[in-house]
Amino acid sequence: MSKNDPLSLLREFTIAKREPTLVDASGATVQELTDATSVVFDDGTKQFKFARSTPTNYRRGASDEFYTLETLLFLLQRSTQSVAEYSLEGAQKMIPTVSILDKRLVLDYLQGATAHSANIVYQSESNKRVGDDVMDSNQDAGAKKPKTTTHSAPGNDSEVLSLIISKERLAKTTASVLRGSKSFANIQKNGSEILMGKGKDDKAIKKPDPRQPGAAPPATSTARPGATSSSQTPRPSANPTQARPKSANKMPIIIVPAAVTSMITMYNVKQLLEGQEFADSGDVRDKGEVKPTRLKIQRRMKQNETVKVYYEVIDNTDILKPDDWDRVVCVFTTGAEWQFKKFKWQKPVELFAQVKGFYTKWTDEQPKETIKTWNVEILSLNRHRRHADRAIVTEFWDKLQGWCLANKPFLAC
Repeated sequence: MSKNDPLSLLREFTIAKREPTLVDASGATVQELTDATSVVFDDGTKQFKFARSTPTNYRRGASDEFYTLETLLFLLQRSTQSVAEYSLEGAQKMIPTVSILDKRLVLDYLQGATAHSANIVYQSESNKRVGDDVMDSNQDAGAKKPKTTTHSAPGNDSEVLSLIISKERLAKTTASVLRGSKSFANIQKNGSEILMGKGKDDKAIKKPDPRQPGAAPPATSTARPGATSSSQTPRPSANPTQARPKSANKMPIIIVPAAVTSMITMYNVKQLLEGQEFADSGDVRDKGEVKPTRLKIQRRMKQNETVKVYYEVIDNTDILKPDDWDRVVCVFTTGAEWQFKKFKWQKPVELFAQVKGFYTKWTDEQPKETIKTWNVEILSLNRHRRHADRAIVTEFWDKLQGWCLANKPFLAC
């Protein structure tokens, strides 16, 4: 084998129509990628063993991230699947997938259709990835090959090229600098609360009461002898949030259908959107559960995020005040226009221009004809595969959050 990095070895094996060996923690051979902890490349003379999550030299688009060995292996195993099937299965098995924009380029390189790729960052032998276990079949099985660095005489073009590559540093592009790893949801929420005059209780700045004994006057006041406290009141400044909605409550509202035949109702919406598992509303109702008037659900956040975002769910718009309609961000529809007869916007064209619309159906059903003309997203649930609900719920929250940031940034979405 010419090189010992996982990307080159995977390409050589793919072109030669050979498959690497998948082994688990005990060293036993397994068939499924999800059961393996390591990947072994063995050509009969040498063995190269890598952890399944070892990053390769293939960069993800214009970002600073690199595809792992398991991601590329999973792509080769599912190369004939459609994009939807490939992405759904990757989400179910918790395996990161290759970007849709990179998929064809990665397959062409691994299968030998192309010899180079602009997304590959080459490394020198001295910068070999930590954790790679390289063994020679002529040596003891437990002995690792020592790392060596060879230096040839000056003037050797290959050595000069290797030296130049080892000194290279990845430059940031206009696309990579915009891709951040931190979440600014907390900043947006705090900023909205400050602009709307609603600060957190534990961080609110309390102004001293001039009527209290010993209270110091404001630093900007110019008190005169005999002046009253009203004369020291600062002049009102312009309100920067004058054009924003007047509602003090910034919790977003989701409206679900009140019809008992709807897939999503007040009986099962919390278990679906918060618990990420669908339950038939009729079964929940038959158990004696009382339908709530209002629900408070928490959006399922990523593991590295600590901000909790809450939503209010209702199915009766009669309890909404006029200012509350500014907080409505999402409406689940059954495809029947009579559902909106008590809404602020009763025509579907006007309604779904103001809120994000969703329509739920089974995967083996066709949507209603009216849905095809409305500006709504279709969520297709499987009748029997409850483990697939998580991917659908994640898709729902991603689309709703993106819409809120673009259309109602003053809400804590």
